[in-house]
Amino acid sequence: MSSGEAEPAVTPEAASSDARTSSILWTFGLFRSELVTTFRRWRTIALLGVLAAVPVLVGIAVRIETGDGASMGGGPGGGGGGPAFIAQITNNGLFLVFTALAATLPFFLPMAVGVIAGDAIAGEANAGTLRYLLVSPAGRTRLLLTKYATTMTFCLVATLVVAASALAVGALLFPLGDLTTISGTRISFADGLLRALLIALAVAASLIGIAALGLFISTLTNSGIAAMATTVGLLITVQILDQIPQLDALHPYFFSHYWLSFADLMREPIYWDDLQRNFGLQAVYAAVFGSAAWARFTAKDITA
Repeated sequence: MSSGEAEPAVTPEAASSDARTSSILWTFGLFRSELVTTFRRWRTIALLGVLAAVPVLVGIAVRIETGDGASMGGGPGGGGGGPAFIAQITNNGLFLVFTALAATLPFFLPMAVGVIAGDAIAGEANAGTLRYLLVSPAGRTRLLLTKYATTMTFCLVATLVVAASALAVGALLFPLGDLTTISGTRISFADGLLRALLIALAVAASLIGIAALGLFISTLTNSGIAAMATTVGLLITVQILDQIPQLDALHPYFFSHYWLSFADLMREPIYWDDLQRNFGLQAVYAAVFGSAAWARFTAKDITA
């Protein structure tokens, strides 16, 4: 270009579009970095390992107990105690997926999510890396949303790890095939696999509330251990309160109250009422504690 020719002007619309594109790319880059950092930690790997081991232990225990031909629970119908579907595992290994999710949802899965969520902000502050993250173009709101998205990704991955481990163990130790729903109807194995996937997604969605609560607690302290312990402590407390009959009027407002409603996905037709209550309750917890986390984090003085 000759010196006498004017360079083309950059319009405000083009500059704004370039800025938005750069911002989106930077956000995805930050999210990818958070995912890599989270899933490369030994703590995360250990948590996933424990979750994967639960279906193995349940499957082996059922196999040993029924090795002499007896039904689970010792009764003629296999109606002993234990998680839902456990009496059906010997007839169809796919039921081990449902049983494993029912066994891990009350404590193991939410505890793992509480550890990840509680460490999200407080762990960075304790390690001294939070200030460096905020110096970058991330911004506090974007960083908080990225942390929450990472925690929710862990919820999904952890749930799928339990389901995949249970399916593999069920296939190795028990027969597979068509299965009977809670309503007594028969569905194909392919339909059963689809129900198992839907149940895994429902379980992951059930953890939205505890993830938001843990993230909020993480903004209140600079100690990752304190945030994780507080989140897990609240989880245990709510679980206990949900079992006290005198607090029956409060039970529908506890984030854990409708967790086991995923069993309704094994009805024919599917019973949606409690599932919708569960998802709505989780959305409320996410909105309330997510907003509280944002209000706290955006006003927090980062000095360490």
